[in-house]
Amino acid sequence: MPFEGLRDYLEALEEKGLFHWVDKEVDKDWEIASLARLIFRGYPEERRFGMGFRNIRGFPGGRLVTGVIAASTQQIAVALGTEAASLPIFERISRGITHPIEAVMVDSGPCQEVVIEEKDVDLLSFPIPVWTPEKDAGPYMTPLWVTKDPETGARDIGIRRCQVKGPNKTGILFGAPDRYGAIHLAKWKELGKPMPAALFVGADPVTYLVGPSRFGIDELAVAGGIREKPVELVRCKTCDLEVPANAELIVEGEISTEYTEPEGPFGEFTGFMAGGRAGPVFTAKCITHRKDPIMLGIISQFPPSESSVIKRNLLEASLFKHLTTDLRIPAIKDIHAIEAGGCTAILWVSIKKMHSGHVDQIAFGVMGYFGMSYYKWIVITDDDVDIRDPFMRDWALSWRVQPDKDMRVIPNTSAVELDPSATPPGETLGDPMGAKVIIDATKKWEYPAISLPSRESLEQVIKNWKQYELPPLGEVQTPTHL
Repeated sequence: MPFEGLRDYLEALEEKGLFHWVDKEVDKDWEIASLARLIFRGYPEERRFGMGFRNIRGFPGGRLVTGVIAASTQQIAVALGTEAASLPIFERISRGITHPIEAVMVDSGPCQEVVIEEKDVDLLSFPIPVWTPEKDAGPYMTPLWVTKDPETGARDIGIRRCQVKGPNKTGILFGAPDRYGAIHLAKWKELGKPMPAALFVGADPVTYLVGPSRFGIDELAVAGGIREKPVELVRCKTCDLEVPANAELIVEGEISTEYTEPEGPFGEFTGFMAGGRAGPVFTAKCITHRKDPIMLGIISQFPPSESSVIKRNLLEASLFKHLTTDLRIPAIKDIHAIEAGGCTAILWVSIKKMHSGHVDQIAFGVMGYFGMSYYKWIVITDDDVDIRDPFMRDWALSWRVQPDKDMRVIPNTSAVELDPSATPPGETLGDPMGAKVIIDATKKWEYPAISLPSRESLEQVIKNWKQYELPPLGEVQTPTHL
């Protein structure tokens, strides 16, 4: 059964040891972020867990959770109701894209148990952390924003950083101009009207997973397809937008199309501070929430982070479906986005090469899907290379590539969003230009035999390991190329 909201999901994570409550008093402006960073740097991914804080200095009764959406693939598997492996995750997400289930409207929901009208709106009354202490411009929410195309009525949801500037005012970063939220804002500006917008915090975890992706269809319908059950929505109190009925908190308002204000800096998924710059301004006109709301924050900043893990799993899955099902490109074994690059800078693909144009077919299929902005390094190698093993990736680059023959640079393309190498300091990052590198790391002819014992010999030694009276070997995978 799919999760109805954040709370039953947290219970499931806690049962599996993937979430822990912290009762010690903590400071939201430095301590929460520092704890979260040590969880991500101090544990291997399979042992990472989320944290909940219910003793936050200055916010009696306030609660906040973080690291609960994508601290690990294990958490994502719980949210999706599947195994923690790439193929089952690919299949579950592909099903949601291929067989979406439209969201349904309901008359009421827990997200509107408490209604705070415009004159009493105060975002500062909620525990909203500073995520990069002493460097961020202030406290930031990392919610899901809802906007609509004024011409078609098409809805978009996406995780966008949200600088809290005052009781009823925030900034917002839509990112690259080809993102749907940015497109919506441009259309509202042409109409000479402010754009209605709403943000929500703490809904069903699948809505957080689909939010950063670009499916070309309503993300909430994709979430319904993944859940095999429609997302329930309620209508906002003050604008013509719909939000998840079981969310913890909703903020309704509008984004000005007449002026901008400085926004940022903020620690971003690239591992660098991004901003400040002129950005849109959101004015909150109404807040609704559960009687005892739980705030939720997404850990972005230096990878590894929730931002990179979400992107890795969702972008890999949607791209795998696009290449294999939509474009019908054969013999693709695996796709892997590298976490050190925020999962949008470096992409590896393993294939059983069928013909001389196979590598180009895949590379240009990747670039076309993401509007030429994502992945400035695209490396395509043979299916005997485990592209999820860093050592094997280095090995393939070392011995299957001649730089002058197997690397192709494509100049003057869209840069990866927020890439600090694309724009000098002080210049705008509105629509930066960059380049792509396609690396053909496939074998071009028959290679010599691999200089390792046979698979059978290695597997027999592993089986007999205890008989040698040596220290425990740990987990070993027999190389796939034997």
